[in-house]
Amino acid sequence: MTTLILHSTPLSTYGRTCRMALAEKGVPYELDPIGPQAPEQKARQPWGSVPAMSHGDIRMYETLAICNYVDAAFDGPPLLPADLLARARCYQWISVFIQYLYRPAVDIVLQRLVVPTRGGTPDEALVAASVPKTEKALGVLNGALDGQKCFAGAAPSLADYFVLPLLHYLKMTPEGEKLLASTLNLNRWQAAMDKRDSAVQTMPKFG
Repeated sequence: MTTLILHSTPLSTYGRTCRMALAEKGVPYELDPIGPQAPEQKARQPWGSVPAMSHGDIRMYETLAICNYVDAAFDGPPLLPADLLARARCYQWISVFIQYLYRPAVDIVLQRLVVPTRGGTPDEALVAASVPKTEKALGVLNGALDGQKCFAGAAPSLADYFVLPLLHYLKMTPEGEKLLASTLNLNRWQAAMDKRDSAVQTMPKFG
């Protein structure tokens, strides 16, 4: 059987989403630990972003596309709910994450955790502008977990695998720690998700 190759640095949040999806499906894969903007990655992905995927003659990029391919192409537990409404909700929360949480939250993470390690000075104006946007998105996602274990119901789905990796890093920043202190549903959910084998296997070694 052709081995699926995931081209992504282990530190990438979107790369970890794909790795969690592969682990949940029980799909063996090879991790090619390449960073963004490497010449080889630009040949696979027009913007040089990670992750990208190779599976035999199939080449693909963008996390949602890769995860949907994995879900459809391999046997194993489904990554999407069978119920129509629950599946729509799953995609709704993925869209909320991508559109409203990822950019401001990752800006905080980059400025606080990455820039100093490279000898730079954090952009405090960018951090300050990102905090209220992150706070609003976290509040909405926190509300989505009222009365249920996961974003699309009782069982984890792709929505959960999208959100978890970024919150891991966000919680390591002073701003993230403060913002997440009041999101009790997200805290309860994250504690449970962090115990899953797919989360343990893909835990990034950073900081």
